Amino acid sequence: MLGLRTLVPLLATAIMLVAPAEATTTYYQGASSEASFNTAVGGMTLLDPALTFASGDLGTDGLFNASGTGINFLGIDGYPQTDPLNLTVNSGALTATAGSEQVEITFPAAGVYAFGFHITLTTGAGSWFIGLTPGGTDYTVTNTSTSNVQFFGIVSTTPITGPLYIRNLGGNPVMVLPNFEAYGTAVPEPRTILLVGLGLVILPLIRRNQKAG
Repeated sequence: MLGLRTLVPLLATAIMLVAPAEATTTYYQGASSEASFNTAVGGMTLLDPALTFASGDLGTDGLFNASGTGINFLGIDGYPQTDPLNLTVNSGALTATAGSEQVEITFPAAGVYAFGFHITLTTGAGSWFIGLTPGGTDYTVTNTSTSNVQFFGIVSTTPITGPLYIRNLGGNPVMVLPNFEAYGTAVPEPRTILLVGLGLVILPLIRRNQKAG
């Protein structure tokens, strides 16, 4: 029968092999994906229950430290990003201006593990590129009317630090972000759960071994 000195390293090695510690990031694109996003953040802590923007956070280049989350929504006029675009807050919604508008969303160095926002417009219809780099076209959402609200979200096992860039595909739609969600305290990854379980199994064996000795 294997002793504790042999059993513990073997079990720990098996856990490392079965559940490697790899960061995973999942993106949720479009209104139909919001339910999946809500399921994914079920074990996380909502950083701001209000989910609205405050005009008091507006600065020269955009909206800073939204609701105390450390997330900035920076307005950019034109591409490449050169001139600041003044954003406004109307009834708790962040509103840009018509034209070649863009919004850059930046995150704090740590603390945000999941983020989601809704996007719509003031008139007509429009489509938006959501990029992970300036000018990127990684994801696309389309508002078919002013009553159509789309969604985009991110859930990661490590803090989200890379920015997001939102820009229109053409025309002069006026971008509106009605609200946002930011979550902290990531759900423990499988390997962490297994290691905790291993500790719960080994601890009684160690105590039993000490008593026997």
